[in-house]
Amino acid sequence: MKNLKSALFFGILILLSSEVSAKIIAQYPMEGNFVDIGPYGFNGVVAWGNSSLTSDRHGEFKAMQFYKTTIRVDGFRNYNFGNELTVSFWMKRSSIKNHYGRDSYMGLINNGMGNQTFDIRMGREAGGSFLFAKSTWQNGSTSSSSTNDITIGKWHHVAVVLKDGSSKLYVDGRFIRESSTNPGDLLTYNRPVIFGANANGKDHENLNGALDDIIFFDRALSEEAIISIANDTYSEAYNISLSPTVPNPVVPSAGGQIEYNLTFNNESTNTSSDFKVWKIITTKDGIDYPVSNLLDINVLPGSSYVAQSEVIEVPSWLPAGQHVFRWYVSDPAKEGGNILSAKFTFTKQP
Repeated sequence: MKNLKSALFFGILILLSSEVSAKIIAQYPMEGNFVDIGPYGFNGVVAWGNSSLTSDRHGEFKAMQFYKTTIRVDGFRNYNFGNELTVSFWMKRSSIKNHYGRDSYMGLINNGMGNQTFDIRMGREAGGSFLFAKSTWQNGSTSSSSTNDITIGKWHHVAVVLKDGSSKLYVDGRFIRESSTNPGDLLTYNRPVIFGANANGKDHENLNGALDDIIFFDRALSEEAIISIANDTYSEAYNISLSPTVPNPVVPSAGGQIEYNLTFNNESTNTSSDFKVWKIITTKDGIDYPVSNLLDINVLPGSSYVAQSEVIEVPSWLPAGQHVFRWYVSDPAKEGGNILSAKFTFTKQP
């Protein structure tokens, strides 16, 4: 069930809930090597130690085990990331102890320590569950962290989403924390990207664990896109654009209607034309209320399903506050259904 790994071989990812496409800078399937299958060929090399194949999150030998290992990617030297970047990967920490038998910090992915474009590491705090991501910008620095969201010996999806002075950390598709500084670009450094160790040396804070499916995107991915990657349900074969006709819609306390426009594009490379769609309102308390029954639509490859000035009926009994409207699509012919969604937020007055 390696949907994501096979799907992303196409090299271009569509960013959900946006009209802008996120392109892959580099992608490492980690299937016995550190070859980049992205557009630039930023291949990694073993700078110290060795690594071996290990079982991935699906039980297949398609991930790389790290112990006394440092991987160097020189193609990222002086790479200008601009003001947006997403780093997405799967990780498993095998132990809090390093190869010297000591409780240790462990580098995951970085290009520096202290001053860096990004530095994603595990700490020794909280039984080794501490995870943090630091970044340096033109006008400041950011640091987002997580405690007790990582379990030793278990696979987790991690995403660090950087945009214009903001750093968001996600674990297993769940938003953890945001850190912000003044707007600007990420700083550029003449340093390689390092996998599985800290950038301060080959034998420094080496990971005792495994990494898989490392991907660098040139955009800040939406929360919906992060969730789909973490759930292994992402498909590059179709995408959704959804927006209310009036920005930041507000509904009176008695209830009312919200108009929205939607476009669902079925890419010409797809082989499916039959889809299931449904709509849900998620309250501020996280409770889901169906807005429609499960519907069937037929959209031929290379064509689009367009809904202009569609209406949501917001009931009077919905509590006051900020809520989310979501439009879902699923391809029943694909493993896992390839469920995607798009959303917008609205407010109901008290």
